[in-house]
Amino acid sequence: MIRGPSLRRAVTAIAVALVVGVGLGLRSADPSQADPPVAAARMQRLAAAAAAVDDALAQLSRVLAGALDHARRGAALTVAGDLAPAPELASAAADLTAGAGTADAVRRALAALAGTGASVAPGRGVPALQYSSPDLLLVAAQLNASAAAAALFVERRHASEAVVRALGDGVAALTMDQPAAALRSLDAAASPLAVLEAWQDRPPLLQYWMTTAGNLLVAARGIASATIDGNPSAVQAAAALYAEASRAARGADNALAVSIAEQGSAVSSGPLRRLAVAVGEAVDLRAALLTIVHRGS
Repeated sequence: MIRGPSLRRAVTAIAVALVVGVGLGLRSADPSQADPPVAAARMQRLAAAAAAVDDALAQLSRVLAGALDHARRGAALTVAGDLAPAPELASAAADLTAGAGTADAVRRALAALAGTGASVAPGRGVPALQYSSPDLLLVAAQLNASAAAAALFVERRHASEAVVRALGDGVAALTMDQPAAALRSLDAAASPLAVLEAWQDRPPLLQYWMTTAGNLLVAARGIASATIDGNPSAVQAAAALYAEASRAARGADNALAVSIAEQGSAVSSGPLRRLAVAVGEAVDLRAALLTIVHRGS
């Protein structure tokens, strides 16, 4: 049996062992629970990396939103045809060119966040930005090309309007028995018609309208010339031709309206769509990072 000092030493050793054992048993295997200050520092690093991504995304979003606003105004002006659309489209291209590097800044910040997340919070997925500066520079080049195309389209649109105006003025002069004035008005259609005829890949609907407008111009000119020559039978023949062409005029006018709308929209639709997708991706990416970025969390 153990007596005296030996017993006291044994009891003390058992007590120490129990205390140490209990302490070890209570320590969590999770490092964040085992050492809260270290875990807090790691989460701060993660939050800082996420905040850097958010700041970069905010700058990218501003660049893209500004370019998109200019591009949309340019597209609307192309269809409306009242003001020149090229400056707005060129401004969109300039904004993208100047701010293309912001996409690379986002990608670098995302890479840093992914690295921090891998060491601090393994298993947390970090989304990626699918485009970089070369992609935005390509869209900028397309917008610059659209600006030139829009200017040419507006010129052609104005040419079609000038043809309609010349024909209307000529017919009005004929109704007032002013054949010479009618010929002068009809002559004004020659230059805008040449602009349209130089359009090599003009759409079929526009070609249909041009054919009808040409028939009306020829018939109206025949009426005016025959009236000046004092040839009633020629006047009647030309009037019959004009009446026949007029029956197709309503359909031709509708064809012109549809063609103008379609061609105007197509001028910048490609880069405008790509720009809108880029804006949407930046917005979605910020939303996906919201829980990490929130500095108070």
